[in-house]
Amino acid sequence: MAILDKNLSLRNRNKILVGVWEDEDALVDAAHALVDKGIHIHDIYTPYPVHGLDRIIGVKRSKLARVAFLCGLTGLILMVTMIWYMYVIDWPINIGNKPVRFTPSWIPVMFEGTVLCTAYGMGFFFFWRNRMLFAVKNDLLDDRQTDDRLVVAIETVEGMNEAEVVELMKSKGAVETKEFQAVCK
Repeated sequence: MAILDKNLSLRNRNKILVGVWEDEDALVDAAHALVDKGIHIHDIYTPYPVHGLDRIIGVKRSKLARVAFLCGLTGLILMVTMIWYMYVIDWPINIGNKPVRFTPSWIPVMFEGTVLCTAYGMGFFFFWRNRMLFAVKNDLLDDRQTDDRLVVAIETVEGMNEAEVVELMKSKGAVETKEFQAVCK
């Protein structure tokens, strides 16, 4: 399970055809039309979620849910180990004749430790997976894709009629089309 997906990066790619939309309904219609024509859409960049796009372009479900479970399990194991060590090995004081084994008073600490490790783990892996770490250059096709524009990226392949793809994007409501030559690392 690779956490950092190299397929998401725009580096070391062929020429990329870029279409820019202002309206999400037109974008969804264009995505349907492009996929129906057999054109593989590399990715769609939107400043807000547009429901249904992931199913249209065939994006697989994220593996971050599994990572969250593993981070939570790690937090739970760490908390149980910490409490047991403190209660049994480090400072074994018999208060109120409580047993040395698991007691209900451990539950809040175990829960909070699980939540803490899950939150920090998910934050770290989210930034790592989306290449948002320190000193990693952003792959922006259009400066407005983080503000108010919806951007479709199509990687060119051998034998693709680029003029036909650009014309299809324009006919489906693209306000702007351009070519993006990917940079090498």
